[in-house]
Amino acid sequence: MATEPLWVKVATTSDLEANTAYESDVEIDGEVVGVFKIDGSYYALGACTHEEGPLSQGIIENGTVTCPWHSAIFDIRTGGCRSGPTACRIDGSVLSGTDVDHDLLPACTTFEIKVENGNIYVRPKSPSQR
Repeated sequence: MATEPLWVKVATTSDLEANTAYESDVEIDGEVVGVFKIDGSYYALGACTHEEGPLSQGIIENGTVTCPWHSAIFDIRTGGCRSGPTACRIDGSVLSGTDVDHDLLPACTTFEIKVENGNIYVRPKSPSQR
């Protein structure tokens, strides 16, 4: 019988204001956990699936976060990619305009989250929750 993963404290509720993110110093399965507070609910994401950019440092808008490295956009609630990377820090190229097709990336890691006594805890989602 498999044991459930343990809950890990990543932040406190006072670390986040409405529609903001907090980059914890906690790694789970090699990914730094970023915590988001959107419309009064908390969500936790891992890194961008393009080049592991820190999503918690990105721009938050309408329930999405834009990766600060290459501008891929992810849904904070589901981790799904809404728009692929549009800038490359290696060659300096930038894609723009509505006529450009952007390749979508795999969803980023999402974590199960709970809040108790002002503390925010996460753990990896079980395979059935992904």
